[in-house]
Amino acid sequence: MKKTILILLFALAAYGAATAATLPFRSGEILSAELSTAKPGIANEDPLAFPLSFDRRIYAELVVKIAPGRGISIHDYALEAFGVAYPCIALRAGDSAFNADVWEVRRANANEKYTLLFVLDATLVGLTPEQTLTLQAQFPPKDRADQPVPFTNLKNRSFTPPRSIPNSGNMKAARK
Repeated sequence: MKKTILILLFALAAYGAATAATLPFRSGEILSAELSTAKPGIANEDPLAFPLSFDRRIYAELVVKIAPGRGISIHDYALEAFGVAYPCIALRAGDSAFNADVWEVRRANANEKYTLLFVLDATLVGLTPEQTLTLQAQFPPKDRADQPVPFTNLKNRSFTPPRSIPNSGNMKAARK
């Protein structure tokens, strides 16, 4: 009986480790990576700030925890897919609304979740339930600038609110 319970507990722990995870990146940890065609609200958005050369859009959100003493900016990272680099267009702290006038957080609160928002070409990205995109650091050193990140495609559903994402993350473990 004890052996059966131990095997069951081990299986549940292994399953949990395979289905929920965080992913380390230069500035801290990625808790969630999602794609959605549902546009989140962005206060003070200027369509000329990030002109788009495509009509079908899909949005990508990275919810992150920033390492102590670090900051983050919309200029720090881009997402690369099929040879195209897409810039970060907005940033927010916690569950607040995106505000295009806020481009950086100089000293991140270690207990706060931050969200980076990207807009990508939906004719290339988001065609499958899961997709790995490359997070590119926009500052040196270049030898550690690219990070593969597995995204979950929510299709037309809204993004998961940061308050609903556990500190242990909601990402699926990257497939090897």
